[in-house]
Amino acid sequence: MAVLVLPAVAPEVARDYGFDPSLIGYQISMVSFGMMITLTLFGNTTRRYGATRTNQLGHAGVAVGMLILLVPWSVFLIIGSLVIGLGYGMITPSASHLLMRYTPPERRSTMFSLHQVGIPAGGMLAALTAPAITVYAGWRWAVIFSVVLILGVVVLMQRSRHRWDDDRDPHAPVITANPMAGAYAIWRHPQLRLIAIAGSCFSWIQFCAATFAVVACVTTLNMSLVVAGTVLTVVQLASASGRIIIGWIADRVGNTARVLAWNAGLMMLATAAALALDPALPLFWVYVLFALLGATSGCWPGAILAETGRLAPEGQVSLAISGTLVITNVGKFTGPIIFANIYVFTQSYAIAFATLIVPAAVTLYCLLAARNRDR
Repeated sequence: MAVLVLPAVAPEVARDYGFDPSLIGYQISMVSFGMMITLTLFGNTTRRYGATRTNQLGHAGVAVGMLILLVPWSVFLIIGSLVIGLGYGMITPSASHLLMRYTPPERRSTMFSLHQVGIPAGGMLAALTAPAITVYAGWRWAVIFSVVLILGVVVLMQRSRHRWDDDRDPHAPVITANPMAGAYAIWRHPQLRLIAIAGSCFSWIQFCAATFAVVACVTTLNMSLVVAGTVLTVVQLASASGRIIIGWIADRVGNTARVLAWNAGLMMLATAAALALDPALPLFWVYVLFALLGATSGCWPGAILAETGRLAPEGQVSLAISGTLVITNVGKFTGPIIFANIYVFTQSYAIAFATLIVPAAVTLYCLLAARNRDR
């Protein structure tokens, strides 16, 4: 939710500071950059402090970053976004560590997908509450609401911290000796490399869809901020549903790469259909289009992380997942910037969305290659 509060109200934030709403892509990219720093430098925090404490520290870091956004100078949008990313980078590896410990192997794809549903669920909460709060009280109050919820999570997790963190090593170093060890390990493993590149392209499309849905609907389709927020809600709802469905199908089929390849083919069709974005397009079809984009681009995290855990060498699950997340965040970092520049060059969100067919095609190729290696 914290990450998507500003994209959900980007037109109002842009009006407040006097810049083009498409620049919200750079804000999301700064969050991704902060995540990459944490994932490369602080990969050992789970070993040192335990997964629960690391997760709490990550949430607290996100809350601090959100508070920095409230300072009324535009430079603090950059600083706050970077701090949000630094905190966010601690959350997924630590949570994945807990899931790998406590989930039976035959249910991992489903459970990882259920866990990852939290991301679009937060996106839906942002899409439903942030525009309404902004209209009635201003966008900064939407940020404050998110901070309160984050701090509530930190407090709730304390209840089970002692039991969940019984495997921590108090003597493990906090700073990773080799910051790129996880990424290097992934890159040396052919299947993991292909899976990580596919995740990077999925992330590229997912974050472009989530980041620019509201801006495109307000700018191109002339919607109000609240109605545009419902489109973002559809994106996130579809993403959440897609994660559960893909995880369930992957566990039944027994081949995650093959199932994700089927999905990548549908994603290519969805990105091509984005050329139809036009003020004359009925609202129903706008919902359908963004639902397809949300479902096909947002369903991957749980399945990709579970597959990474399956392929990771013994005892290196956390390292492998951190390395995969570093690579996937390259797509999250570069994608919104490339998208924003395509819009600046073409002045068309329809064309910008349609160009996402390129990373979609790369995703399909990588997954097919990974499936063939499994054979």
